[in-house]
Amino acid sequence: MDVAWLFGSFLFMAVIGVPIAVALGLASVTTFLWFHPIPFTLLGQQIFTNLDSFPLMAVPFFFLAAALMQTGGVTQRLIDFANALVGHRHGGLGLTAMLTCMLFATISGSGPATVAAVGAIMIPALVRHGYSREYAVGTIATAGGVGILLPPSIPLIIFGLVTGTSVPRLFLGGVIPGLIFGGLMMLAGYVVSRRRGYRGTTKATPRERWSAFVKALPALSIPAAILIGIYGLPRFEFGPFSHRGGAIFTPTEAAIVASVLALVVGVFIYREFRVKNLIQTFLDVTPRIGMVVWIITNAFIFGFLLTNLGVPQTVARWVGSADVPVWMFLIVVNIIIILAGQMMQGIPIILIFVPVLFPAAMTLGIDPIHFGIMIAVNIELGMTTPPVGLNLFVASMISDMPILKTLQATLPWMLVDLLVLILVTSLPFLSTWLPSLLG
Repeated sequence: MDVAWLFGSFLFMAVIGVPIAVALGLASVTTFLWFHPIPFTLLGQQIFTNLDSFPLMAVPFFFLAAALMQTGGVTQRLIDFANALVGHRHGGLGLTAMLTCMLFATISGSGPATVAAVGAIMIPALVRHGYSREYAVGTIATAGGVGILLPPSIPLIIFGLVTGTSVPRLFLGGVIPGLIFGGLMMLAGYVVSRRRGYRGTTKATPRERWSAFVKALPALSIPAAILIGIYGLPRFEFGPFSHRGGAIFTPTEAAIVASVLALVVGVFIYREFRVKNLIQTFLDVTPRIGMVVWIITNAFIFGFLLTNLGVPQTVARWVGSADVPVWMFLIVVNIIIILAGQMMQGIPIILIFVPVLFPAAMTLGIDPIHFGIMIAVNIELGMTTPPVGLNLFVASMISDMPILKTLQATLPWMLVDLLVLILVTSLPFLSTWLPSLLG
């Protein structure tokens, strides 16, 4: 009865439009009061213990880094560099938008932030150059989802926090699926552009490409610093200098470094920051960070209650005793997460469902990296599906296109998402090969 009330009250409130954080909190507190009374001091201690987490600190700093890059001129330099590389192809400006999404994703760690930063510049540009509005909005709303696959990824940080899986290994696990997703998006964009007659711009000369690269180099140094810092440099000796190899800093420290570098690049190199802009950036990003922390807080209460009620252990025992095939379990997980994506955002999905499903996955011998990347691809798909697809809402807002038309524009491109999900689910080595190189 207690488990039925917990899930039933939460789903009811979510369906009628109660904010997810409030629904999580109310469902948990009412269950505690009526079915599972414990001292509220213990509840407060659990909340503090879960939030007092060093890895969790990476989330607000990656949000801050993305916001600083949007207003500091980083996005425009990445667009210019991408355009110099692929702008001359059929549909070159659309390919530029997709490639820029991949470059920006390696700094922001967020799908909606990628859509907002790239879309604000590229959607008007695409329309001015003769691309249909639907093509512009659909490609960027979908391509922005690569922000949660390529490292650093905020959902993967949360997954690592919940399951105890190595975050650097999860980051590496998302590289190949992220590149496949971006490559398939660009291939589809090229084919569609040839059929519709979307021609590219004038081919950049080697000197123009070099100039675009030099201007983008400070922006490109941010993801380079993140990756080198997390994974380190190989062991080397050069005269009196030597390095033992290994990581230089943690993912959380990498988020802080990314924020500082984004600020330095915007203020001292591109010089597009003003004091007013900086203050407004902090004012804009603070509510987003607060919203995420509020959701995480209530989800931790929900997860604590699930553990106390023994739900994860029960599911794991049932899966083990029922001898469920791995392929069937993965299909069921995909269906559950896709349906959950219709009602809530990625972080609550991880915090609610992963603690229940992860022990069962471990019982079946599924690699935790493979499982985490599969969950991330599902969340990416949910970001472009109503009613709470954040990428849809961001693309609709910046393009002034009604949400239903935005959904129609993204539907053809969602086939790429589904193909990547099938590949990641059925071919575990796509997620596990790079992490296995760490030893």
